[in-house]
Amino acid sequence: MNMIKNDLWIGVDVGSTTVKIAIVDPTTTKLLHYSYQRHNAMQAKKVLELLTEAHSLFPDKIFKVAFCGSGGQPFAEATRSFFVQEVVANALAVRATNPETRVAIELGGQDAKVIFFEKDRTTGKLIASDMRMN
Repeated sequence: MNMIKNDLWIGVDVGSTTVKIAIVDPTTTKLLHYSYQRHNAMQAKKVLELLTEAHSLFPDKIFKVAFCGSGGQPFAEATRSFFVQEVVANALAVRATNPETRVAIELGGQDAKVIFFEKDRTTGKLIASDMRMN
């Protein structure tokens, strides 16, 4: 069995009020499962609950996990997973899924983020030209 074929990507956003999880097939980039739940100040319990649910949904898969959000870094360190700063994560997602976007606004539980995009003159690809958080 090819291990790469069995892999799924999991993104976990640990925010100030909620935990979000998305499971993606890296081969097709298809979203297989997502969940958005309040953690009621019990981040670790909710993260464990959502990752346990993910394992029960896809028991034969190997997960590649990345965390983001205001509470994500400790989980990334504890699990030896990746941590991606949330504005960078949003910029990468917008670039991959909506390449004509010029501005993205994300309102979180404790802050707001604005990302401005433009086309790279050399490659023609969308790049983040400016990012702001309050």
